[in-house]
Amino acid sequence: MSQTAVSLIAHGRVQGVGFRYAVYQLAVRQHLVGTVHNNTDKTVSIFAQGDSTIVTTFIKQVRQSPNSWSHVTELEIHEAQVQPSLKTFDIS
Repeated sequence: MSQTAVSLIAHGRVQGVGFRYAVYQLAVRQHLVGTVHNNTDKTVSIFAQGDSTIVTTFIKQVRQSPNSWSHVTELEIHEAQVQPSLKTFDIS
């Protein structure tokens, strides 16, 4: 099982519509660790870490907008350093 980590920035209608909680639910269901938080520029940052196949699936799900109220128009994807100390996925 190969671990990978990504840093994502979601653009679109992603604040005030339950997007962070929907991302959190996706991540927890798939046993990923990381964080999700709002940015001042109305984007949402996501750090996700786990099995590389699962992370790839997670990225596709986030890109498709994980709930009916949100709408992701652009998803920036950057490789990130695996952080072995992370044990949970948190909303901040």
